[in-house]
Amino acid sequence: MHVLVVEDDGDYATALAQLFSAAGFETESVADGASALTHVDRVETHLVILDLILPDQDGLDVCSALRSRGFEGGIVIMSGRGEELDLVSGLDAGADDYLVKPCSIAELQSRVRSVLRRIHRTYVPTAEGPLRGSRLEVVDHHIAFGGTEIATRGREFDVLALLIEARGRVVLRETLMDEVWGPDWNGSQMVLPSAVGRIRSRLEAAGATEQVENVRGVGFRLSPA
Repeated sequence: MHVLVVEDDGDYATALAQLFSAAGFETESVADGASALTHVDRVETHLVILDLILPDQDGLDVCSALRSRGFEGGIVIMSGRGEELDLVSGLDAGADDYLVKPCSIAELQSRVRSVLRRIHRTYVPTAEGPLRGSRLEVVDHHIAFGGTEIATRGREFDVLALLIEARGRVVLRETLMDEVWGPDWNGSQMVLPSAVGRIRSRLEAAGATEQVENVRGVGFRLSPA
């Protein structure tokens, strides 16, 4: 499995590369956004560790560019920018997780394991029935409506797939947080409503006949729009 470290601090990049190499990953590092995009275009990459403050461009732009080019691997942002707005902006740009520097090795390893589980998780497609094609379905690790794929980024897929699996039933906030972000998540709780907001926009744009409903103080469920 190939990991790319995008970090312009040479010492920090070396330390991260050594950490991942010791864990059995094939690891390379680059110091700017342009090199990161070129590398991912040329080398099959499974995980990107991305700093936000780069010499040539903002890491958020790199993250967005990776997703717009179809990169489906994991993206973990590591940055000294720790405001909640920074975190939400990173997730909106397509990152799977956001860590504030400095962080412990144990926390980094835990977050990376969670992201890699997401990448390799397989959901069972919704069973065929009389409404097949007229409601949301999980097919081959994609969300589809009426036979057309609905693009999702980062953990939006995981949230929506769980809601589809529980169609019509409320899924507790705590359950979604544990299943998608992991029980050890200690970042902002805003990541879930932020993801749900993006999902709603995508479903509305696709003309889906189902929508994510907020059950105040309890959780979310997938209901007829």
